[in-house]
Amino acid sequence: MSENGILSRFWVQELTRPAFEDWMANEPEPIVIIGIGAIEQHGIPLPLGTDSLGVHEFIHEIASRTNSVCIHPCWAGFSPHHMAFPGSVTFSAETLLNILLDTIESFAHHGVKRFILINHHGGNTQTMNLAAQIAKRKYKVMIGTPSGPRKTELAKKIQDRMARYFEVHSGPRETAYALHYFPDLVEMWRLENGESGVIIPDQLREYMDPDREDYELVNQVFMASLPSNTEDITRNGQYATSDPRKADPEEAAASMEESVQFAVDFIKLWKTVPVPKGYKD
Repeated sequence: MSENGILSRFWVQELTRPAFEDWMANEPEPIVIIGIGAIEQHGIPLPLGTDSLGVHEFIHEIASRTNSVCIHPCWAGFSPHHMAFPGSVTFSAETLLNILLDTIESFAHHGVKRFILINHHGGNTQTMNLAAQIAKRKYKVMIGTPSGPRKTELAKKIQDRMARYFEVHSGPRETAYALHYFPDLVEMWRLENGESGVIIPDQLREYMDPDREDYELVNQVFMASLPSNTEDITRNGQYATSDPRKADPEEAAASMEESVQFAVDFIKLWKTVPVPKGYKD
């Protein structure tokens, strides 16, 4: 599982203690990658665990290309806004924060100084960022949260579509990622028509046009005006005005490859930066 610091398996739960010790002793810059996802309604065709299933695959791919250890300490996340839809599971923000901090503290106790946090659920973002800030100060470790790229042609194309059609949750973009990563769990046959179910007022819909000259302003007004609970935004759990049947798994595969490679490049460059003196044992 690890020979002279080179891993053949990357999930921490699959390593023996001697293998982990060998990796720590011989990998010049050991990094632990922590995945964060959710178990929550994902519209009609997608599994409840879409975010966690996706981040599970994503972080393992990054770990395998960077000789890193990965862990997915919990499958649920912070999802109170989805609780009107059956099957959704939520942790409190405090629970999620403590899970992340306890995970980091455990590895820091064993000498790990660098951590990558990868999040695939928007509801977790603030808690993840808070965990990163606390862990840096409390455990004297380095924390990275790479997210990108944003300037490739494909990334800009997807970002424009997300803005134009509110493709935030269970729309074509996320459906495409699910069809790429775990197609056997996607039930496209349940989509009888392309109705989105979004019940956003007409005034706010006008603010979704990225071609508006004042888009920077009206988009922030749009986000500030949305209700906090999913059932007040959509009838079927889908946050998108576009048809999920237009999902393109090949585009999703290309997009995820760009994102994986961005994280790999981040890690490789990050390893060249010394650990701050105050963080060393």
